[in-house]
Amino acid sequence: MSLNVSFVLALLSVAAFVGPLVGEIVSVPGAVIELLIGIGLSRIIPSADYSTTSVISSLGELGFLILMFLVGLEIDFRQLLGAARGSVAMGVGLFVTSLGVSALVLGHLAGASPIWVLAGAATSVGITVPVLYVQGWMGQRFGHDVLLMGSVTEVVYLGALNILSVASRHDSITTSTLLGSRVAVFFAFTFVLVRLFQRSRSRVPRHFHRWFRRDDPIEVGLRGTFALLFVVVAFAGVIRIPTVLGALLAGVIFRGVIGNARAIVERLTSVANSFFIPLFFLTVGLQTPLRASVLSLLPLIGLLLVVVSVSRLVVVPYLRHRGHSWRMSFAGAAMLMAPLTLLVTTAEIGRSAGFLGPRNYSAIIFVAVLSSIIFPVVARILLPAYGDELAVAQSFEGGADPAPST
Repeated sequence: MSLNVSFVLALLSVAAFVGPLVGEIVSVPGAVIELLIGIGLSRIIPSADYSTTSVISSLGELGFLILMFLVGLEIDFRQLLGAARGSVAMGVGLFVTSLGVSALVLGHLAGASPIWVLAGAATSVGITVPVLYVQGWMGQRFGHDVLLMGSVTEVVYLGALNILSVASRHDSITTSTLLGSRVAVFFAFTFVLVRLFQRSRSRVPRHFHRWFRRDDPIEVGLRGTFALLFVVVAFAGVIRIPTVLGALLAGVIFRGVIGNARAIVERLTSVANSFFIPLFFLTVGLQTPLRASVLSLLPLIGLLLVVVSVSRLVVVPYLRHRGHSWRMSFAGAAMLMAPLTLLVTTAEIGRSAGFLGPRNYSAIIFVAVLSSIIFPVVARILLPAYGDELAVAQSFEGGADPAPST
């Protein structure tokens, strides 16, 4: 028997409130706790209440789109283009190395499917940021080096993931033609949209000034931001580009239009993180119940954890070359071993594209959870707090001075 929708929402809202508090106590990311709570609630909430046609599932998908929009909002191509060539090359090299190791171990030795092979190259900075923040390295040169490498790798991975989602339905020539034409149409549409936005902004600056105010009573900025997001997502759906890619690119477009407008970004992030994104992780947990059949995939789960950890060690020599100590360099590598957001994204796209059945979907989610519990703890053990004079001296023992905090 299905439960009342309001009752299920009440349960999930309480879980969204409790999850991050528990995470702070046990030093585990709140999203991981939300996933685990969702898995536990799947025992008491009937599956009909979070099926793909349910209200709960639809709200979770909304949270997923908003999450991808925020990921796109964090991608600053101007910063990437203006970054040191070495950092960009290292970010691309990290993806290529990780994909090569994954292809050898998961593809060749274990005979896993392409989506599993690509998952081995998943690298994101969603877990890296809070670790750097807690340890005091946000805004310092070490934190900048790690985040820049991770961001480049994340952008490359998202491109590869969306190419794979299209390639699964067509041969290589058709894939290239379709993807190229659709992307061209998509960017033409977004170019027109941006031009209209910029022209309207210059003609009626008084109204657009309200977009960035913190105290606007009708929240013009948030309304306009969500309107932009879903217009772009809707168009992506019309031309059959994955909606997750549409949401991601909507964030990139918005970042390019408004620049670093901190007020609107903070309000948007507050709305998203208070309900919609936790609801997404909770629904992912609900759809990942513990199944005995998943135990048969334990060797594959273990291999994916090995690939995710070993391949990231390629950044250690680069960080050492940048003047950081061996301990700091290994801490930087450990932070990049927990690609929670991208593994969950991979599982979601893999399921919607027909790559993953329930068992494989659950297995990748388990890897996301395990990696986000193990590796951030290792990183925090290795990474001394900034302000420890000895730690700062060791991190710049190559002769470079620490950069001032921004």
